[in-house]
Amino acid sequence: MRRFCSLLGCGFLAVMLLAPPAEGAEPARVLLRAQAVAGGAVQVTATVVDARGAPVAQAPLVFKRRTAFGWLTVLETSSGKDGTAQMTLPAGRGPGEIAVEAGEEGIVRAVVVVGEREAPPPAVRPGRNVLLGLSPQPGFISPYPVPMQAVLFGLILGAIWSTYGYVVWQLLRIRRDRQP
Repeated sequence: MRRFCSLLGCGFLAVMLLAPPAEGAEPARVLLRAQAVAGGAVQVTATVVDARGAPVAQAPLVFKRRTAFGWLTVLETSSGKDGTAQMTLPAGRGPGEIAVEAGEEGIVRAVVVVGEREAPPPAVRPGRNVLLGLSPQPGFISPYPVPMQAVLFGLILGAIWSTYGYVVWQLLRIRRDRQP
């Protein structure tokens, strides 16, 4: 009896593993692969599998692309008999993220980054020798002003504020002279 049960268990396991993809099975995972194709386009392939790892046929899929304003639906389709679906992004698109949601309610989700993101250049202030090549007076655009230019800048600001002070002093004198 024990031998019969173990044979029955092995037979059941073999049938489950070798069974064709089941339609209507619940997707457990979405596997994504992005690869470059001719002309600079990118092909994204989604494979939907169930909890056992078997492909799920006819699973509804939604391909989305991340934009500055959120996720934009690019394609709504269903997986084929082998559990896969493909989408091709045209050439000229910059780097970005592509997400795929599988299932009736979008219960399974996977994201892949398409293209290469360029690192921004380092934010380093240029030195004085670089600024000398850009301007005949580098002190005005340099983080390290020349002392004479700092004095000139101080004199200009001082003249502006002393003019304001002189106007206020004159207004106070006029007000004082008007009072009986």
